Amino acid sequence: MATLRCYLPLSPEQLDTLRTDRRLTGPLRATTVTRSVRASLPSGDQDEWEYAALQAAALGLSADGQPVIVAAVDLVQETVDAARPEGPQVRVGDVDLPRVAAFHLGDDVVTGDPATLPAPDEEIELSWYDTTELEQVIELAHALVEGQRD
Repeated sequence: MATLRCYLPLSPEQLDTLRTDRRLTGPLRATTVTRSVRASLPSGDQDEWEYAALQAAALGLSADGQPVIVAAVDLVQETVDAARPEGPQVRVGDVDLPRVAAFHLGDDVVTGDPATLPAPDEEIELSWYDTTELEQVIELAHALVEGQRD
């Protein structure tokens, strides 16, 4: 079975669910390399297209005023609905924790300061966390949310 790397924007609450239930129930919004992504970077390669899809997920969260938390997930291609891809956006089915390859966190989450995010048209700096660091990712996400409430 062929797999497809997708980038799943997550909320702190979804991180909690991933820890307790070891899965997220779909359908879920995600981004991936689509024809549209390839067309926007015609001289790009797979790494550049993947980066563009990851940035699209991060920028979407930032634009919505949400903490920038993105899971890189490897899904069986049949569970990804790319029938109507508009840009890099797709819908995915259930996501089990073993399908998560890594977490990518924006500087807002890493530093606990939402002001560290760049202007809307600039790339977001992302830090990589292994899935074994889920507890640390959750702590960082909740610290940011708590800091915003104070």
